[in-house]
Amino acid sequence: MTYLDHAASTPIVEEALEAMLRAARDGGGNPASVHGAGRKARAALDEARIQVADYLGCMYAELRWEASGTAALGRALHAALSLSDGPVVSSRLEHPAVRTWVEEVEATGREVRWLPQPAGAVAADEASQALEGAAVVALSAMNHELGTAPALEPLLERAPGAWWVVDAVQAAAWRDVRPLLGPRVFLACSAQKLGGPPGVAALRVPRELAFVPAGRREAPFPESPGTPPWLAAIGMGTACRVRGPALREGLPRVRALAERLLGELREACPDLVHNAGPDWLGPILDVSVPGVEARRMESALDLRGLCVARTSACQQARVASSPVVAAAYPDEPWRADTALRFSLGLGTTDADVAVAVEAWRSALEESRPEGPPR
Repeated sequence: MTYLDHAASTPIVEEALEAMLRAARDGGGNPASVHGAGRKARAALDEARIQVADYLGCMYAELRWEASGTAALGRALHAALSLSDGPVVSSRLEHPAVRTWVEEVEATGREVRWLPQPAGAVAADEASQALEGAAVVALSAMNHELGTAPALEPLLERAPGAWWVVDAVQAAAWRDVRPLLGPRVFLACSAQKLGGPPGVAALRVPRELAFVPAGRREAPFPESPGTPPWLAAIGMGTACRVRGPALREGLPRVRALAERLLGELREACPDLVHNAGPDWLGPILDVSVPGVEARRMESALDLRGLCVARTSACQQARVASSPVVAAAYPDEPWRADTALRFSLGLGTTDADVAVAVEAWRSALEESRPEGPPR
């Protein structure tokens, strides 16, 4: 089996598995307990928090554990929206964890400004107009389907007074998010995109909400109630420790593999189009072929041992075409119906790309035996 669906979930690295198993064998105490086994579990959980904070570039006390990237984004949006009642800025290309929230807010009558993102790009002039007077801004640092990573830093400067919710669930696996950690920025990332286990995510909380003010018993943005998913958090911390040093050389190598994959897919199918604009980062490659339904190709590739996706994993059972690609190319609806997402990881090899191209050629012949239109 050749796995090119890392944007859905990256396989857990061996070091994270070993760290989780070691912590479980060392007593398995509840980190909220005050006895020796509990204190040992708490120490391991605290070390994991430090590892994740170091990876993101934030303070230890600014992190909150959540059950998933969706949960982290939802909690951040709830807080940001309750802190201010002004206009909200977002885009139709956001993950459902963000877009659904914003659409529900708009339905209540609150002003929402939808930022246009043709091909996943952000136009500076239009963005400046939308951000003027904004109270809440919710945008991704790397699109989960197109793989585009527009620069958010200039936009942060245009709306310094807004509460920002940055979806870094994909971005944190590939780019340095430190420049995004402004004083009013919530930033979410997920373990399963970083080589950690599913079931845990980290939310960076703005400093003014993270610390306990004088005279109060807890921070304005407290930990989620209950015991955090501590074994999974230990795995996330270890995955961050392992992934950090690998990124400097890993991203250029993976982008080169993605460019090679794109070129060979196009060689096999000249009318294939790449669904990302100039802000494409590389690890996520979204392509469309006129007249070739994505669901059929996805199944054909699966039968050939190639794992890819046709939209985000959480929407596979609910939608037939990609809402993100539809929003990015409103004048070309066929792209959304035919869009397939290949996503590479740090462990992807030349051999994986070769297998993927061969599977693509074979599946394409089956799905469109008459060949490309002339």
